[in-house]
Amino acid sequence: MRLTSRITPRLTSRITPRLTSRITPRLTSRITPRLTSRTALRLLTPVALAVLLAATTGGGSASAQPTTSTPAFDSLTQQSHTDWMASLPDSTGLGALSVPGTHDTLAIHGGLAPWAYEAQEDHGDSAATLTAQLDAGIRAIDIRVRVVNSGTAFAIHHTDVYQNANFDDVLTHAQAFLTAHPGETVLMDLHGECDADTTEGGSGTSSIGHCADDPASTTAADRMRILQSYIARYPGLFYAPTVTGTSTAAMPTLGQVRGHIVLTSFTGPLGEVYPGYGLSQLTGANAGSYVENDWTQCTTATKWGEAQSNIAAAGADTTGAMFTTYLSANCSPFGGGPADVAGGYLWQTGVNQLALNYLTGSGSSSRTGVVLMDYPGYALIDAILNRDGAAG
Repeated sequence: MRLTSRITPRLTSRITPRLTSRITPRLTSRITPRLTSRTALRLLTPVALAVLLAATTGGGSASAQPTTSTPAFDSLTQQSHTDWMASLPDSTGLGALSVPGTHDTLAIHGGLAPWAYEAQEDHGDSAATLTAQLDAGIRAIDIRVRVVNSGTAFAIHHTDVYQNANFDDVLTHAQAFLTAHPGETVLMDLHGECDADTTEGGSGTSSIGHCADDPASTTAADRMRILQSYIARYPGLFYAPTVTGTSTAAMPTLGQVRGHIVLTSFTGPLGEVYPGYGLSQLTGANAGSYVENDWTQCTTATKWGEAQSNIAAAGADTTGAMFTTYLSANCSPFGGGPADVAGGYLWQTGVNQLALNYLTGSGSSSRTGVVLMDYPGYALIDAILNRDGAAG
């Protein structure tokens, strides 16, 4: 997500040190809880809002976690599905499954603009939120990383906001879960989040909605080298054919990947696919025909129409291909944020509820493929799992 696509360079250039200095403690104290609601903040002038957004480069203590929930939205942990894959035959093709997942899996912090950055229920830092998701039945995760510590490690980010978790946290929690539940697998999409690097055509400096790696000269080869260092430190955790660095993997069966993380793809800040990683079907030239991810479409009925078409395509497919559908979208700071789109806002029904209505109604597809969600509710997770006939 690139929040600055709506904050132009001309606008951000006007946010000078002199202007920033005018936001005094007295002014800040007037930003009451009522004013900092999503509706009120949208009434700020573009310059004032951009200055507030500039403070979002750290995790911060502000939160826009929803205060209401429904069976489709923001009720992740009301049911547990720790072993649902264990009941399925080993011969089941991974692409034939209906898999609930989370978009921007660990996006639980957002500084002073949390409504624009937070996309998941907050169940704790250091990837404790991931364990909560896995316990609830989530099996597809979307991990966004920034290179840190002088090019030696990955930290978890949502654009320029650190999410109080590192890649070691992700792998440690995933490994603990898979050890306790060896019949399961976890699908991971790994994405380099920072597009401000000099090698990507950026300024080399973090700005609103854009992070720079450490160092800002980080290259694709550097990111692949760092991933290989993690693979070496967690032997056997990844399904080996997806992390060779030299070739991609055919679609495996569930029996082949139980107890492992399957790296579905590894992409760079501009979406470039890193060769030698992931599943062949999702990293080849035709990969886009299996994925729906219109993340800037925040009219929920339109967004759901796009998602429904891809889910229907998954249900009609007879080749065993893995279809991936994102229910998520984000038009902040001047439109709906992740919680708005997922849960509903103004006169619009949330995409999560529209998906639940479809999956529990007549005429819906026999399988969904992978469905990545913001703020998933327990009933929506159940509705996806019901397509697998899974228990546990």
